[in-house]
Amino acid sequence: MRISKKITTASAALALSAGLLVPTASAACPYTVGPLGRYIVPAEVQGLTATDENQIEVWCSDLNDGDDWFFVVDAETDLRIYDRVQLVVNANGTPDDFSDDTVEDAFFGCCSIDD
Repeated sequence: MRISKKITTASAALALSAGLLVPTASAACPYTVGPLGRYIVPAEVQGLTATDENQIEVWCSDLNDGDDWFFVVDAETDLRIYDRVQLVVNANGTPDDFSDDTVEDAFFGCCSIDD
């Protein structure tokens, strides 16, 4: 049994203005954007880098097409390199172009319970 852990991206607005929340490629979105303008990206954490603002920049690689995603979390994150995550991505009104899409949240299994 796995328990989902939500990552709060409280500094998303700051990171967005710094250009940290965008994928590295710009092409047609390979995912189906839902009615609320979001889609889910299965990814794996490739790197964690501390910032000067007591935050962690997370680098994830898309498990479907290998694109890279970056976002910022609080320094108290439980994320580790090679964790599998589900990224909640906002298409920002352009479902055919994911160059302006942003990571809004991420979910991952933080632990297992043995019976």
